[in-house]
Amino acid sequence: MDAILSTHSIGISDLRESPARVFEQAADDVVVVLNHNKPAGYILSNQLMARIMDQLADRVVTDKARDRLK
Repeated sequence: MDAILSTHSIGISDLRESPARVFEQAADDVVVVLNHNKPAGYILSNQLMARIMDQLADRVVTDKARDRLK
């Protein structure tokens, strides 16, 4: 069974009916899109995506620094 990594969910049919509403909801938290009760994807805000990308970039830099210190 696929793990659902969000407290907010929406069916794919509901997403088709009102995508703007889902993006508004994603401003506060991640929204999982379900297809036949299985996660099909996630919608998240630009701000959250930017934070995730910053954390990944920091991790890459940290890993490179550790490798160079060895």
